[in-house]
Amino acid sequence: MPTRSESHQQKNRPGQQGPGRIAKILPFIILSAAVIFTALALYFRLRPNTFPTEPDTENDLARLSAESYESALLSMHSTESFKEEDFSYFRGLKTVVTSHSLRDTEELSQYLNCILNSKNTVSNLYFCLDPELLWDSVDQKADKWEKALSRNFYAYIKEYPQISFEVLLPYPCIDYWLQLKEKDFDTLLILYHNLVNELSVFPNVKIFFPGCEEWLTVNPDNYTNPPFDANEVITNKIFLYTFCDSNYQITPSNEDFFWNSLRQTVAREKSSPTHYPDLSDWCFVFFGDSVLGNFPGSFSIPGYVSGLSGALVYNYAVGGTSAASRFEGKDFSETFSSFIAENITASESGNTFTPHGIVIDDLEDRKLCFIFNYGFNDYFSGVPVKNPEDPYDETSFQGSLRTCISVLQTFLPDAHYIIMSPTHTMLFGNGLEITSPKGDVLSAYVEAGRELAAEMDLYFLDNYNHSAVTEETLETYLPDGTHPNEAGRLVLAKELMYFIEKELAGAQTLP
Repeated sequence: MPTRSESHQQKNRPGQQGPGRIAKILPFIILSAAVIFTALALYFRLRPNTFPTEPDTENDLARLSAESYESALLSMHSTESFKEEDFSYFRGLKTVVTSHSLRDTEELSQYLNCILNSKNTVSNLYFCLDPELLWDSVDQKADKWEKALSRNFYAYIKEYPQISFEVLLPYPCIDYWLQLKEKDFDTLLILYHNLVNELSVFPNVKIFFPGCEEWLTVNPDNYTNPPFDANEVITNKIFLYTFCDSNYQITPSNEDFFWNSLRQTVAREKSSPTHYPDLSDWCFVFFGDSVLGNFPGSFSIPGYVSGLSGALVYNYAVGGTSAASRFEGKDFSETFSSFIAENITASESGNTFTPHGIVIDDLEDRKLCFIFNYGFNDYFSGVPVKNPEDPYDETSFQGSLRTCISVLQTFLPDAHYIIMSPTHTMLFGNGLEITSPKGDVLSAYVEAGRELAAEMDLYFLDNYNHSAVTEETLETYLPDGTHPNEAGRLVLAKELMYFIEKELAGAQTLP
């Protein structure tokens, strides 16, 4: 609220009351002024917004004033990857996702006034607040920080206890933290700590911080505009984990875990940076089941390989499939001919891999490698491991792989081929039970893959016997017993990259 900076003194005029009279009525004057100032403060708090606005702000305020909604998202960073339909589908809340990146608490207050002055009954308000930007907006002054947040944010939280205020703290890529000097890093964590502690006194507030998660911060491909703006797939996952499942919720009682995890990661990466192989001269084509196929984009196993090594990747894995043919249109052996027809192009100089029928110039100077990761669904459904009478029997695990890989080698003889075994599983007695009269234990399918690789002179990556995913670490990396979580996919991607660097480093570029 604007205040006057000057006082105006007047001389006594004829008939004006003397000093004694003024002294007597002064308390009443002060009381009246207090009432007036209180009324003005309330007016400026509740009046329609009249601040100068930018086009995106004008659009936001127009929507917040005119539309019907139950919640809204306000952010100090880009909201482009947040989708209103996610709030509707997963939270059952009609939500306005604003487009303007807030610069300070004054703008935050402006938006809140608009929301709370609308005719909507709002149940949830979501915020992406950046402590560093808040600190800079008050000239890095502690007293101004407290006043600005108290007046322009905390007052609303206190006044509207029926509304849930949910605050998502930034989750920038690891390079953001690594470039900070130690003093600046410590200062920033103090700001995060202060904001968490100040907000936590309100029972209608939740705060989330996923920014110490390695699976999120190490992959540059998780971000569209580093260091802060994550891509759509990652933003959707963060949305589900925080605003839906309340994972990564941070409070004064557990925040030491978050800050210590972040400190340890930053200290480790500064003193001994993780080595990621340079595979930028490779193209990898993946086939497999849900371990590869159920996780799209940059936080899948192929996504990590691409983001951390620079390789070009194509993922043709499909959840629920096995190598062996079990029923039409579902499994690898049944759909392989379609892949050949749609992705291999013949020319006078030979066949070329043309993903989705498109000639990719960037493929010319890259080495091509096909990776096959099957075994779980073959074991779970109890298909035969092999058919001694017919080594190309597509209803058996080994026979189908032999058939399909042989066909690919015919078309692309200069490509490289890796059979990647399944990991351990918690299901069916940790893979020791036989699920059908025709099947075998899980390790038998692993050994059949090893045997086929030796027979056909292929590479074999043994994730069953030589991986960080062991029987002892299953709950850490495969919480449902089969599918790797984010940490598990990162581990498996690293192991694949290191395997390729070691075993295929001398492979020649395709002509």
